[in-house]
Amino acid sequence: MESLNSKMEAIAALKSSLVEVIHFLHRQGWAPATSSNYSFREAEHDDFWISASGIDKGAFAESDLIHVDALGKPIDDVRKTSAETGLHVLIYECFPEAHCVLHSHSVYNTVLSASRKRKKMYVDLQGFEVLKGLSGIQTHDVKVRIPVFENSQDIEALAEEIGAWFEHNGEPKGFLLKGHGLYVWGPDIASTKRHMEVLEFLFEVVYKLKSL
Repeated sequence: MESLNSKMEAIAALKSSLVEVIHFLHRQGWAPATSSNYSFREAEHDDFWISASGIDKGAFAESDLIHVDALGKPIDDVRKTSAETGLHVLIYECFPEAHCVLHSHSVYNTVLSASRKRKKMYVDLQGFEVLKGLSGIQTHDVKVRIPVFENSQDIEALAEEIGAWFEHNGEPKGFLLKGHGLYVWGPDIASTKRHMEVLEFLFEVVYKLKSL
């Protein structure tokens, strides 16, 4: 019983932390209307909790998180999860250390990803001090390449394409869907939020530099 109570307390704390982050991202204007999706999973567990579909993120509550299995299927819940649940499944399958996935729809990531030509399906970030906010980076003198994938409503096919890219290129610091938004992940909720802040800040910087 004590173990079960500890598990429930841990899940409650994670839910609270994720909802706090969701409200923060909404305040930044990175989740307009009912867009974006988010999830977390406990260490050493394949099942996870993901945001329900169609919820205004400014009013998002802990009760709007849906428990799903490793394949993204709801567990004892009739509600609909995000249409992009399959991308969360992909990330968790490919990167065992990932325990949180965040998605955003900012103006700058949408414009930058939509403006990429097919022969240059990436955004390069180089020479910025704030890059050190990304895990594993110790200097500004580095190039971080964020891949851009064509957006698709066929999530299964899209997940296969992105998974193949991971297999051949390794783990990126995040990825963009063209004209759609950004996905980031990390070992915990706090570091994943930090990664999103770094990338969103730099997308805005890159856009404004190009506009000068």
